[in-house]
Amino acid sequence: MSNNLMALHTPYHALGDGSRPRVPEWATHRSVYRTSGRTLYLVETNRLEAAEGDLAALSQHGWDVQIDRSGTAASIALSRTAA
Repeated sequence: MSNNLMALHTPYHALGDGSRPRVPEWATHRSVYRTSGRTLYLVETNRLEAAEGDLAALSQHGWDVQIDRSGTAASIALSRTAA
């Protein structure tokens, strides 16, 4: 059962204090897309340097972090295969 509960957690839960999620201030525009076995979180920010610590923490918690710096704001894709 704990695997099913883990699948419900978002990157914002991983950044939170364990009891509730935390949406960082640098995450200015957020979207979520779900498909079979994978959920993709897209986040835009114009404060990428402020996001670096959080993105490193997410990577250590098993999130795949992809950053696209080609636009006026950085686009960050966060995904993890469902348990």
